[in-house]
Amino acid sequence: MGRFFIYALLAWIAYFLVKKIGKEFFSPSSARNDTPAPSETELIRDPECGAYFMKQKGVKGVVEGKVIYFCSEQCYVMHLEKRRLQK
Repeated sequence: MGRFFIYALLAWIAYFLVKKIGKEFFSPSSARNDTPAPSETELIRDPECGAYFMKQKGVKGVVEGKVIYFCSEQCYVMHLEKRRLQK
């Protein structure tokens, strides 16, 4: 009777190990890779204040049909005001 429980426990452990390894082996590569893509961690410079920040945390703005990223909403508004005054 004791051997049955030991074999059952070993079979249970083997089942979960195979299940875990199978998920990692057969899952798409994007699911296995927890690191963000280089474009997501790209450092860019704010055109208004010159500060560097991660693109994914920036404020996306459209100026003259171009997408530009700013470090904050404040810099985006200042940039728009300067452009408005130049016209």
